[in-house]
Amino acid sequence: MARPTPPVDTAWRRFQAERGRGAGPYARLLRRLEAQAPLHALDRAAVTLAAEIAVLAPGADVEALTLLILTVFADVAQGSTRTPLTPDWLQTRFEGLLGPDAAQAPDLVARALACLDGPAAPVMADDLDAHVPLIRADGALYLQRLLAAERRLADSLAERLQRPAVPADPDALADVLARPAMRNGVAIDLSDEQQRAVETAVSGAITLVSGGPGTGKTSIVVAMLRTLTRMGLRPDDVALAAPTGKAAWRMSSSVRQALAAVADPAEADTLLAQLAPARTLHRLLGYSPRGDRWRHHGRNPLSAQVVIVDEASMVDVFLMNRLVRALAPDTRLVLLGDADQLPSVAAGAVFRDALTAAGTARVSLVQSYRMRKEDPGGRAILKVAQRMNQGEAALFGPGLATHRPELADLGAVGVEHADLPKERRRRFLDRWYAERVRGDSALRAKMAQVWTADVDGRLTDPGLASVFGWFERSRVLCLTRAFDVGARRINDRLHDRCARDAGQPAEVPFLVGEPVMMLHNDYDRRLFNGDQGIVLRVEDAEGPRAMAVFPDEQPGVWRAFALDALSGRIALAYAMTVHKAQGSEFDAIAVLLPDRDLPLLTRELLYTAVTRARHAVWLLGDRALLVQGVRRTVERFAGLADRLRAASDAPPPPDDSAPGAPPLDDPVAPAPDEVP
Repeated sequence: MARPTPPVDTAWRRFQAERGRGAGPYARLLRRLEAQAPLHALDRAAVTLAAEIAVLAPGADVEALTLLILTVFADVAQGSTRTPLTPDWLQTRFEGLLGPDAAQAPDLVARALACLDGPAAPVMADDLDAHVPLIRADGALYLQRLLAAERRLADSLAERLQRPAVPADPDALADVLARPAMRNGVAIDLSDEQQRAVETAVSGAITLVSGGPGTGKTSIVVAMLRTLTRMGLRPDDVALAAPTGKAAWRMSSSVRQALAAVADPAEADTLLAQLAPARTLHRLLGYSPRGDRWRHHGRNPLSAQVVIVDEASMVDVFLMNRLVRALAPDTRLVLLGDADQLPSVAAGAVFRDALTAAGTARVSLVQSYRMRKEDPGGRAILKVAQRMNQGEAALFGPGLATHRPELADLGAVGVEHADLPKERRRRFLDRWYAERVRGDSALRAKMAQVWTADVDGRLTDPGLASVFGWFERSRVLCLTRAFDVGARRINDRLHDRCARDAGQPAEVPFLVGEPVMMLHNDYDRRLFNGDQGIVLRVEDAEGPRAMAVFPDEQPGVWRAFALDALSGRIALAYAMTVHKAQGSEFDAIAVLLPDRDLPLLTRELLYTAVTRARHAVWLLGDRALLVQGVRRTVERFAGLADRLRAASDAPPPPDDSAPGAPPLDDPVAPAPDEVP
């Protein structure tokens, strides 16, 4: 059953409290905007903030200015760094935000544009260095903090892209190629495009490697590390990083396995056993939430000579700016990602935009090695993903997706589609719970047993691997946390099913055997947004009790935490948003399409969702909506690519850690999967 949400002190309630019940059209507008906000990846607090900024310009049209500011927030929430000040775009946004009152949009657009030339001056300026909430530049409207970050990042990246490459040692790479990794007795040789990526990465100041699922990005990282070690690099000169804890863990695991597969390792290869595990970017840069400070920046750069970042498409403009400006001048930066995947949850499409201006520093990987002939399901997933990426709606046919009239007909291989009207949802969840959640009697016995932790809360029982392995095989993916087919509602329903099975009240928020996920970074406990764990009974100094158990950075080690200590930081994870699933892989996934069209339903989101699976994908929902989503691409408006080209001859800006520089905090608009 759905969990009640606490009442919110909303903008229109405040306005009515101040002006009385006869508050008039402005209060009605605020109420309408609050009702529409979740459809645009906003919560009601964004409406409150837009109203509070608008009233700071007393001479302006408060209704039109509030709607204009909220449009900027909506664009940022959906990943743009700026809002085009064109009548067509503003009308599209205004109509969406007004919903049933969309007929008012043309008049409000005209009034909003009229605000730009004078009345909105207290909150808006044309001076790029002004300290007001909004800046007008290049025919668009920016949040001041986003513009500052984008300008700094463009200058830093442009400077690196202009540096001449230093030729790599050909003997070092030749020795690496002569000692390939082995799989089932067969040598895994690097393709020509992979070799070019390695050569580029070991010789350039910055390299961007873009490739879809299974194109061998891990092989490139390992070959590059082996080459650099032969050129004199020490393991502690390398920093591996990723945007999320899950992606960092997967990066470490993949690199470790690839190094172990080298059949005839040289002494330089054995040194790489000392390589530190990958860390989240926040941890790498030494972010302290207490003081909202960063240990590493322009005046205290990282000591690493090489920084390699996986899943770079997930990195937003603020964090990428922090990273690039925390590098020493001679540090190599390697960014790996999939340009066709969803861009970052927060503002900017940094990886995609930087690729367009990277020149010879860009390497694109095309060939996929994940989908083998003996895996028809994997090949079907790859083909469907490729068609989605090209905007082709013809997803069904031999070797592609298959439509199943009934849920019972859904199999365990390839891509399959079934309608999911409201009356079928309970049947789907019952089947998913029975086949993908509950497990067999042996697994249930393991989940119910008491595990023993040491004094530091660490667990090393190898039996935990099978428990975690079960939950890592499959997942339900949703567009958002909101609405009837959102992650929050699906988690509630599967939680109720688990409670009935365990004979426990559903009001208990977390039951033994349930998967959980971190919603926020917890630096003290080294837990990060997106980390996934399981609630298990653990015995520590306080006796046996239900605790949240998460994998440690060290292989074969898990850590247990009291549930009370993580209150408000964890949520159930039977289902998660596609954004949260980035950096993860599962054997099978179910993608729940929304009941109605949403701006978030795009080909990039569907491509990202489908490529989380190795063997099986269930696309559940209205087929027309699926086709509509494939035909819609993410519209992100940003100035980074233009600024990269324009910044080639510009002097570097002052360091962002210098006194008096504007703060580079995250934007005020919430992330798409944080809507109520």
